[in-house]
Amino acid sequence: VHEAQRTLCAEIPINGIKALVLFDSGCTTDSITPEFAYLCKAGRIDLQEPVGLQLGTKGSRTKINFGAQAEIALNSVRNTHYFDVVDIDKYDAIFGTVFCRKYGIVLDFANDRVLVGKQSIPLFKEEAISSKTP
Repeated sequence: VHEAQRTLCAEIPINGIKALVLFDSGCTTDSITPEFAYLCKAGRIDLQEPVGLQLGTKGSRTKINFGAQAEIALNSVRNTHYFDVVDIDKYDAIFGTVFCRKYGIVLDFANDRVLVGKQSIPLFKEEAISSKTP
C-alpha cells in the first residue's frame, strides 16, 4: 500500500465489541455493516422509506433500508449513536463527517493521528487491515 493512500482507522468498541472503524472525511453518513450490527446486538431501526446512497463514482448507488443504534466508547466520548446499515468492504463501521462534527474529532493526516479533544487514539496500521481481506 502506497504511503499516501494510508487510511485513518482504529479499533473502537461499539456496544462493547471491538470494531475496525474507518474515519472518512468524505463520507456524509455513519455506517455499520449488517453483520457487525447483528454481532454487537445494535438496536435495529426499520426505515419507513428507503434512503438513497450515492457513492463516489457515477452510477454506483444503493438503498439504505435499515438503521441501527449502538453505544460507542471513544476516549471521553460515550454515547448512543445512529448508524446507517450498509454493506462495507474491509471495515466493520465508518465514522464520517456526521460523527466527526458531532464529537469534535480531528483527522490529522499530516501526522497520522485521530484526535478526540486533545487526546490521540491508537490507529491500526495498513498491514493489519490488508490481512483482514480474503
